[in-house]
Amino acid sequence: MANFTPSNLVKGQAIFNDQFMSGEWRAPDSAAITTANTGAKANPSLAGLRSREDRAVDAYFPIRQASTNGTGRAHNHTGNRGDSLDEEITWSTFAESFSISKKMADNNVYDFSQMFAATQKNSLFNLINRVDSWFVSNLISNKTQVNAGGGRGVFDGTADDYQVAAAEQDLFYENVKAMMEQNLYRGNITGIIDSRANVLARNVGNQGTGNQSNLGYQLQGFDQLATTTRSILDVPATYTESGIFFETGLVGVVPWIPVQNRKALDPERAMSYNGDSGSISIPELGMDIAVHAYTERADTSSSNGDTQDEVMQYELSVDVGFVPAPLSNTNETVIFSAGVLAP
Repeated sequence: MANFTPSNLVKGQAIFNDQFMSGEWRAPDSAAITTANTGAKANPSLAGLRSREDRAVDAYFPIRQASTNGTGRAHNHTGNRGDSLDEEITWSTFAESFSISKKMADNNVYDFSQMFAATQKNSLFNLINRVDSWFVSNLISNKTQVNAGGGRGVFDGTADDYQVAAAEQDLFYENVKAMMEQNLYRGNITGIIDSRANVLARNVGNQGTGNQSNLGYQLQGFDQLATTTRSILDVPATYTESGIFFETGLVGVVPWIPVQNRKALDPERAMSYNGDSGSISIPELGMDIAVHAYTERADTSSSNGDTQDEVMQYELSVDVGFVPAPLSNTNETVIFSAGVLAP
């Protein structure tokens, strides 16, 4: 080979800085699940009672009963006895696994710690995304089929949505509050809204008292309006804006991890054949995530390693129970859907 070709410089390699990589590593949408962290967790003992994955856990509550419609007093009056119902808590398991070998970084611009951090972050992002999507799906599938209406909107019993006419668009949130009050929910409200409803909220929220038409007052009484990127109702086919609403504290989640994971992971044991169990805290979910890790001998020559290598296997997991406040009336829940009808 002539012309000094053998001594040519090899390909230049550099690593993008963190800010430049933030496009690829955009944080997943966790707006919906964070609202469950604001509300009550139903009963903290529910997770504690579940000592293992196959142990069922029920929660009980006394129920309201119909009026006896008495119109006078009697010396021999009789009445109905009280009653109660139970709700079984159902958990869904979310798990993400990854692996990394010791010798992957021996001939790489990234060192082992950077590889591990990026791979674990990827699994955590996937968990956050899946749990948030699961929470929104549960809200939609558990929306109430019983709604007394209220305000200037109408409850559609076919779609099970509270519908506000296009002419009432600017007063959408005021109508939602009136609807909630009509259904006897008089506390502050949490809303999970789509992008279009977020635009509307910001618009009315910036209507100052000095404006000719002040609309900002209607956002009073909402603890939060969390904007999700996930589909709520069939926007914009039927609705231009839509959201899911419930009284703050009446919808929660119960996270659970195995008893053996309720500690920090021992890195030395994780490097062994039997491995170790531990946990890490995820602020975006407001939960502890179970970690299980072990190490095995392997030939990784075909996957950027070497013939004599060690592979560390990791699994991140969490069980999450969806727990809305129970109601005894059939098909009635504490979760309400609402939307502005397309013109």
